[in-house]
This record gives sequence, C-alpha cells and structure tokens, in this order.
Amino acid sequence: MPMIFSFLNSLRTVSVSLLLLLLSAGYSVKAQNNPVQESVNELTIYVMPTLLPLDWSSPASLHASMKNCYLKTIAQQDNYLLGHIAVKLKSSLLPKPLLIAQTSGSLQEKLDLIFKQKIGFGIMGAALKGRIESEAELNHKLSVYAKRKKLAFITYQINEKAAKRMIDFITQYSQKMNDKYAPCDFYGGAFWPLYKNEGASCSSFGMALLEITNLLPVDAGAWKLNKNIPIDLIGGEFNNFKKIKDRTIRRTEKWHSGNGKRNVDFVEYFVYEPSIMFDWILKKRTQPDSVYTPQEDNGIPGLVVNGTEVDPAENESFFENRPEPNLFIEHYKKKITASQNE
Repeated sequence: MPMIFSFLNSLRTVSVSLLLLLLSAGYSVKAQNNPVQESVNELTIYVMPTLLPLDWSSPASLHASMKNCYLKTIAQQDNYLLGHIAVKLKSSLLPKPLLIAQTSGSLQEKLDLIFKQKIGFGIMGAALKGRIESEAELNHKLSVYAKRKKLAFITYQINEKAAKRMIDFITQYSQKMNDKYAPCDFYGGAFWPLYKNEGASCSSFGMALLEITNLLPVDAGAWKLNKNIPIDLIGGEFNNFKKIKDRTIRRTEKWHSGNGKRNVDFVEYFVYEPSIMFDWILKKRTQPDSVYTPQEDNGIPGLVVNGTEVDPAENESFFENRPEPNLFIEHYKKKITASQNE
C-alpha cells in the first residue's frame, strides 16, 4: 500500500467520531427554553498567518521565503508553518459551539516527500494524511497565536437555515466515502472539498462553508492566489518519480504562463492564503464600510458581517464532480480506487 495510505484506516480519529455524535445530537437539543440562545447563529473564521512572510512572486522567491520561515520558526512550539484557518460555528441547533479545522496528519510524511523523495512543488498538491483538528487543540493554538498578535477573525452572523446547512455539510464531509476513508482523512492544497470525495486544506474547508451558504464575498478574490506550477518543478509519483533539485527551483524566476498543455506542461493551483487574509482583515478594520464592522474579542482584531438575510440555497447539493482534470487529483483518485481492492 502506498505510504500515503498506511495506517489511515486507524486514523479514523476520535475527534471525528465525537464530531458526528455532537452533530447528530445537536438537532435534538435545540434550546427551546432559551429564546436568546435560539437567535444566535454565527460562523467565525479564525485566521493565523505564517510567523514570517512568504513571497509568492515566483517559485524561487517562494522557495527562499518558505525555507527562511521553516529554519527560523521550526523550533517554536505550536507553530503552523504555512499559517492556518479554523472555524467556530455557534447555533441553537448545537449543544455548544463547534470549533474545528482541517489539518494534516503527519509532519514526518511531509518531510519525507520533500527531503527524501524530493517531489519539489509537488508538495503543494500532494494528498496527505489528514484529520479534523480537535477543539482542545484549537483552543490552545488560538490562545498562543493571540498572544503573538498573529490572530484575526471574521464573524458572519447567519440565519438558522445557513447554520443547518453548514452542520449537514460537515457531517457528510466527515462520513466514509468508501469502506475505509472519509474525505476529511485527506489534506492537500489541490483539493476543493465541494468536489465529490475530495479532502481539503485548512483554508478551503473554511471557504467551502461560506460557499455553500452564499456567504463567500466578492472580496474573497483578494484572499486567493492563482499560480501555474511548471511541471519541471513537480517530482515524485506525479512526474515519473523525478527528483527535483533545489537549484532547479532557485533558478525558476517565473510561474508558468499557462501557454501550453494543462497537466503536462504545468498544473493549475489556487489557495486561499491565510497570511493574505490576515493582512486584509487588519487593513479592512481601518476602512469600515456598510458590510464590514470592526470588532475586537478579548483584544483579538476582527470584523463582523451581517449575513442573516442571505438565502443559503438550502436545497442545493453540496458536492459536484470536478469539471476539469487535475494531475494531483487524478493520482489521488487512483490511490483511493486501488486501496478499495486491497
């Protein structure tokens, strides 16, 4: 069995099981005796940037800035090397607020792919072991990042229909798609969790909750990076097990132009980048408008959006087939299929 699938069956984490129990219980414990609590439905997106800035202007600059960030912060405890997004859902449909995030399952797996298999920028789209991060973990990390002044948030005030739709999505996303795995068992930058049977990155998980309830704003385009990764920078299983040398990346001063064959000459990649989102929130707080209202929560800077009148399109399906093939996702699908036959 390929490395990425080893012991994943045992990775059906306690946190996911507890999550499903919580959600299924939530509908039966609606606070009918507390009219104030019934009216509270909110989704908060917590944003934690990298501890040092990343430069996405070219593959060479990204490689250099990421290496610098890694070397200077790896010794720090409670560090999300690439930044992080977590979400908290408050609703009268839940017995208590739900604080979760999608995260990767193994640092060693990443190090093996980067330093041993030398897959280069293939790490940006590789399907890694994933899991749902627990409330206890996140509460601790949020506290640490708040003390570092590296935490911001956007709170969306929502209606009950939107809250229910988010709960339903999280439940389905956490359920098995076959005899072995659920989408939440996989983490990767190429995933979009609204495509059938795909996992997520931390940021795409959070953005998906906004997307399914029609809350993802036009402004979100400013949070998103779109890059074309040259195939020469992608190694491992994605490119005939080629090993990518550091000097090849250091000499690549431009992303691919997109003139060529998709998944042969380049691979399309996008990410909602936590550091960009963090800076955007801080800037927006100085330029409030009719949509975004500045707010602080125990000294943590944030914004509030009133989305209570937004129609969440409650009857639409969550998942659809990916419209265009992607090199990373095609390899992921093959492994999923192969694992079912073992």
